[in-house]
Amino acid sequence: MKRNIAIYGLLIMYLVINDILLVPMNLPLYNEIINPIIWIIMCFVAFMLGKDSNLRIKGQQDKQQSLLITLIVYIILYFLLGLLFGFERTPYSKDILSVFRNLWSFASIIFFQEYIRYILVKNEHKSKFNFILIILLFMIINLNFSTITEHFTDLKEIFIYTSTTLIPTLLESALMTYLVYIGGPRFSIVYRLFIIIPPFVVPIIPSFDWFVTAVVGVVLPLAVYIYLNYVHVNKSERLSKRDIKKYNPVVYIPVFILIAMMAGFVMGLFKYQPIAVMSGSMSPTFNRGDAVVINKLTKKEKNELKKGDIIQFISGTKYVVHRIVDVDNDVYGNKVFITKGDHNNANDVGSVTLENIIGKVSFVVPWIGYPSVWLSGAL
Repeated sequence: MKRNIAIYGLLIMYLVINDILLVPMNLPLYNEIINPIIWIIMCFVAFMLGKDSNLRIKGQQDKQQSLLITLIVYIILYFLLGLLFGFERTPYSKDILSVFRNLWSFASIIFFQEYIRYILVKNEHKSKFNFILIILLFMIINLNFSTITEHFTDLKEIFIYTSTTLIPTLLESALMTYLVYIGGPRFSIVYRLFIIIPPFVVPIIPSFDWFVTAVVGVVLPLAVYIYLNYVHVNKSERLSKRDIKKYNPVVYIPVFILIAMMAGFVMGLFKYQPIAVMSGSMSPTFNRGDAVVINKLTKKEKNELKKGDIIQFISGTKYVVHRIVDVDNDVYGNKVFITKGDHNNANDVGSVTLENIIGKVSFVVPWIGYPSVWLSGAL
């Protein structure tokens, strides 16, 4: 443990000096030369402190193949999601020199970090406390503290930052520590390279909003852990076939399918989408805290709307769910709808055009929208 304490002290010293002194100075060639040199020095010290310890790893080849298959499937699914959410240009230059410079800046740090992680695991691989320290320390090291204050301006930004960055970074650090334990630094290096390389070498990447980013950031490390843990147990642990079946990832497939379907349902990828009711303007038909399920309409279905239907539409920058109280035509002869909340005394200001209609309320689910209402109130 004494050897690990020295390495921990070195990493904490780097964290303090780097984030308080070096990064704010915006030194030229910091990413290409200065930061890699610092990590090379720390890696050498860690090597000297860990050269007498060892970590027995069984079934490495089978686990490595399983990891590669998992990551290839991830890359395929990652770009297929772009067909649903669209693509955006990557911010990195694609000339050969820039690609190599960017890859060196990121890939070299990954290599040195994961080797140091491996030394820490190898020195104290039977200590749970050591594993927790490794996970937390590398999570903190890989957070960008130069921009972190931008995400703490209000509760909404804090929630988004926690969902898209803090939790995924924690889960990734936990997974990297586990991969090092079952396969050495090669496993964690390969994983992290697969995740970071695409933006540097391809011109476009999927454009995800914060919700999708959070879902991917949580589901990916969990899925990789479940599958690799099964392979590890199957190849390395002396368990009965009955016990090994408990780790079979097939058991978790329905759970991940359900998570994916629920995420798609909430994001509105299907024809029906749930919406939490944030006000009491439609009481007593439905109340604040209820949820309504919206049937997204085609142009033909919008034309068939009639008086009495409850619709969701865009009014300025807001989404509104109110009842149609009249159907009319504008000065150009286009159909428009007059709407009103059942609890309101007057009609809504202005009329609703077909273009602004999203869908029609299909049914109401009482109370289940309260978490969104409470969160919205807090934010």
